[in-house]
Amino acid sequence: MALLSPKVIAQVNSHSAGPQGSTSWEWIIRADGEVLFRLSAVNGRRERNPWTPATRLPAAELEAIRGDKTKATQVLDVIVRQHGHRR
Repeated sequence: MALLSPKVIAQVNSHSAGPQGSTSWEWIIRADGEVLFRLSAVNGRRERNPWTPATRLPAAELEAIRGDKTKATQVLDVIVRQHGHRR
């Protein structure tokens, strides 16, 4: 696993496959509470797409997860599912 930037507090990868092919997505929560995603692979071929904002965590929720990587990943999992992606 690649090292994360100190500004990233959680990262999740999601995958989907269908008749048109397979895609992989990267999702992150930054230390400022912004949640971003990008397309990372299509049919196994690496993509270098820009990060797209998905949402921003409220300050209280961000404080609750900031020091706990497990909680931060759980929160990010919920956001990923809300956007129709699966891990």
